[in-house]
Amino acid sequence: MRIAVLSLHLPSDSRVKCGGVAYAAHRLANALCQRGHAVTVFTTDERPDEALYDVRTVLSHWPSDPLRDWLNKWLLVRRFAAQDFSGFDIIHAHGDDALIWKPGPPLVRTFHGSALAEAIHSPTWKRRLWYLSFVPRELWEAAKADVVISNIATTGRQVPGIDHVIPVSVDRRIFYTDDSPKSANPSILFVGTMGGRKRGQKLLEIFQAKIRPALPGAELWLVADQRVNAPGVVSIHKPDDRNLADLYRRAWILCLPSTYEGFGIPYIEAMACGTPVVATPNDGARALLEDGKWGHLADFEDLGSTLLSLLQDEPRRLRMAELGLQRADDFTQDRVADAYESIFTSLISDPGHSARARDVEA
Repeated sequence: MRIAVLSLHLPSDSRVKCGGVAYAAHRLANALCQRGHAVTVFTTDERPDEALYDVRTVLSHWPSDPLRDWLNKWLLVRRFAAQDFSGFDIIHAHGDDALIWKPGPPLVRTFHGSALAEAIHSPTWKRRLWYLSFVPRELWEAAKADVVISNIATTGRQVPGIDHVIPVSVDRRIFYTDDSPKSANPSILFVGTMGGRKRGQKLLEIFQAKIRPALPGAELWLVADQRVNAPGVVSIHKPDDRNLADLYRRAWILCLPSTYEGFGIPYIEAMACGTPVVATPNDGARALLEDGKWGHLADFEDLGSTLLSLLQDEPRRLRMAELGLQRADDFTQDRVADAYESIFTSLISDPGHSARARDVEA
């Protein structure tokens, strides 16, 4: 198959923050290339060194200023729509496909969460308004796509018309467990941003107020957008996948106390590396941990005591690690690639693939 992929970003060393969608698009594109498909990703970034696919950069120099960021999001929609997709068998959009409306390949739209949910959990009114402005566009993209996919079932509460639920994969060739020892001191790993819905700053405050006084040797490892210089805190800036996997394997616990996750890639990566997961209740954590079956869900006010208890209970950590390894088997690249490959093949072979889109147009 010749597959066109639309993704705002790809993993890049040039940006402070690389979101989960960038990694999801990259890893799925690589997995499909490994199966012999020809994949081209249309994006705003350069081709990552480890990419097996081709890249067409349609818009560069992405701004950090919120207003220009918002304007560029709409410009990107126009740039994607202006591309010639006649040489492709399928278009797989991870977003920004609202103006692709013409005869051509079948269009599959994957939702990695929703703008409405992001707005609900945004910490400021400005950010809420920013996300709310994209809600009508997402609804339109879902309505006109030939097939709509989400990472978790709960996305369907905000985006109607989800046809399939397919999770993000984890590469077990990189994220795996081995006989490497855990860190000498009790360690909590955080992967995310310090502010916003990820609540890295809040975790830091809990560590300083509750964990460190009770366990003076405890360490908080922050893989985050900001460097923190504080007792017991280790800041790691943008590790590659293999170094990140090593951090997962050596950490005693992964804690990601987000208010909202559309999926939550660090949860499943940690479990694949044999590290227990502690999360606060959010859509992604509830789905991946199945309400606490495979990891621990703690209300935010109980997070400090939960982490402290788990750091002091090695048998429980070992049991949680075993459960996490079992859960990670549900997210292998082969399973996820199989699911997408089946959908793409079905759409290409079905001459009525655009019936859903024509119904919307009528």
